[in-house]
Formats: sequence, structure tokens, C-alpha cells
Amino acid sequence: MKKFLAAALAAVAMAGSGLALADAHEEAEKGPSFAPVETWACNFRDGKGLGDLMAFTEKFNAWLDEEEYTDYFAAVVTPQYYGEKKMDVGWLGAWSDGNAMGSGTDMWLAYEGDLGAEFVSIVDCGAHTQFASMMIKKPPSDESGDDNFVLDFTNCSVKDGVEFDSVLEAMGTWAKHQEENGFKNGTWIMFPIFGESDTEYDFKVVNSHESYTTFGAGFELMGNGGHWRKSSELFDGLLDCDIARVYNATQIREMTGGE
Repeated sequence: MKKFLAAALAAVAMAGSGLALADAHEEAEKGPSFAPVETWACNFRDGKGLGDLMAFTEKFNAWLDEEEYTDYFAAVVTPQYYGEKKMDVGWLGAWSDGNAMGSGTDMWLAYEGDLGAEFVSIVDCGAHTQFASMMIKKPPSDESGDDNFVLDFTNCSVKDGVEFDSVLEAMGTWAKHQEENGFKNGTWIMFPIFGESDTEYDFKVVNSHESYTTFGAGFELMGNGGHWRKSSELFDGLLDCDIARVYNATQIREMTGGE
């Protein structure tokens, strides 16, 4: 995937292993396909900044290239629209599947170089969480060659008495509606698996946008274009969701294996 969750988690090359839900009945027969995704929420240490982290990513990429490891996507994210719980920077990573996640983690833990120490000298990460991600809407191909993109995250819970199959069917219908009406986002749902301390939601809805131009175009379609009515029709009886957070994202590694 060239953009998060527009190339893996992108995220992510994740797109290659995800599942589009344009036909919810077909999805129900085949069963969902999940990709493992990790997130780090971090603050910069005194005297450190984004430039230091991006310099680190060049060394990290060189090490992965040396190991010929191609099943990992990564992006660095910084907050654009956020609430009181602001972090300085986040790391978003994704693997093609669980096997790649396991072998990649073993490779990192066995590594005896200086990369780990350099990473923690730049950032102090208060949370490291893993999710199972499923693609809902595949993002359009990005031919711009730009590694910058936009992500928004919303926490959602299924309402009491609602079957999750009904949620998936509604998401498939909404994805098809978006494709037919000019929306340019990609969409994933991410279920917290490991490390999450906040259990007051069932899953995150993640949208990727090629740029703030396409992000703004989606805003216009939803608002003045009136497509919020279709969204409300589909989801008001199914989900309770909080306010979305928006992040600037830069892809720092493209997944080329596992496709």
C-alpha cells in the first residue's frame, strides 16, 4: 500500500491482505481477513524532535533491507485535530499476516545493534498496542509519489442487541455508496488485541486520505453534499462512535512482500 492503510496500516501493504466489503453476503461466506497492526503513542524526549526520529527511520530501513525483510509497513504520524490526550508523535506499523508479524518480532528481539537504544533516546512511548485490522474500503491508487497522507481514527461500539453481521452489512453498503459518489478514502476497522487499556469501545474505524485536498472533498460531500443522511440511515441504530481524531502521516517503509 502506498499510503497507510493506503499501502498495509497502511498501512497498509495491509491493503493487500485486507478484505473489501462491497458485498457483505460474500464476506459472510468467506469470513473476514485480518492483518496485524501495531501502534506506538510517544512523546519526544528533551531536545529531540521529528527530524531525529526521521533520521532514525533511515537506519531502521537500512537494517530491514540488510535482513531482506519486506513484510512490514510503517508510518510516522503527528496530531492535527486532537483532544486533551495529545501525543507528540505516533508510529504505525503493519505486517502482511500473523506469520510475518511473529518472524519479524523475533528478528527485532534478537537484534544486537544500537537501533533500539537510539529509538528510546528519541521518544518516550507510553503505549504500544496491537490490533487485528480488516479492510472495508480499498483506497484508490495513489500515483503522486508523495509519502504524506492523512488518517482519521474513531472509536465505535456496537449497540446492545445488534448483531455484528448487521454492522458489516451496513459498512459494505456504505463503502459501495461512497465509491459510487466520489469519496476517495480507504477504510479499515481495527479490533484491539494486545496492550489496550481502554476497553470502552469495540473497534476503531480508520480512514486514509491521499491529502487534505481529498480529505476536504470528503467533508464537502458528507456535509453540503448531504451524504450524512445515508450514513445516519445506515449506522444510527447500530453504532455509538466518538469524535474522530485526525493525524498527518508519512510513510517511512513500504511493504513489498506478502502480496
